[in-house]
This record gives sequence, C-alpha cells and structure tokens, in this order.
Amino acid sequence: MEDDDMLADRLNHEPVIFRGYSDSELSVAIKVAGVICFPTGLVVGFLFGNVAIGLGGALIVVIGAVTLGATVFQRLKRGRPDFYFQQKLRIALHRLGLSSCGLFRHRGQLSLGRDGRR
Repeated sequence: MEDDDMLADRLNHEPVIFRGYSDSELSVAIKVAGVICFPTGLVVGFLFGNVAIGLGGALIVVIGAVTLGATVFQRLKRGRPDFYFQQKLRIALHRLGLSSCGLFRHRGQLSLGRDGRR
C-alpha cells in the first residue's frame, strides 16, 4: 500500500466505483439513461410487435450509454476540484428557477468595509 492512499484529506471522499464515476454519480447516470431509454424501448417494441425485444434493446443501450458517459465524464473531471459538476448543476438549476443553490452568487468586488480613509 502506498502512503498516498491513506492521506487524511482522501479518507472522506466518495470512492470511485466505475470508470471515474463515484457511487452517487453512477446512480444518477443509470437513472437518467433508464428514464430516457426504457420508454423509447417500449415504443420501439410496440412498433415491432414485441415489447420484450424493445426492453432488452433498451437495457443494452442503457449499459452502453453509462459506459460511454463514464469515459466522457472521466475526461471532463480531470483537473477539476471535488464536486465541481454538482455545484455547476446546482447553480444552473438556480438560474432556471428550479431550486435554490445556497451558494453566494455575487459579481463584484468584495471588501471588508474599509476604504482606506481615516
């Protein structure tokens, strides 16, 4: 075991589960892919007259989408701080008015209230 593995700042991080996805990111990716692919698979199954084939194809597409998404997400995460994309998502939802982010979003110059005059 290397000394880097047990650093105190790494003990509370979410472990990487699958190709750069942490546990929570992997569950979100599976849910999003499932919500998109399974209804599409049902429609395709009804069009071809066999729902089981549509659902089986949707399952294969979900696995492929999660794997491809993991590869892309792994490259996007490189060099970024922890929880960077979660914060970006919260800010984007706040801008759209779908949630409140709880982060300070102020553009301008911050000061201590001192102007240098006595």
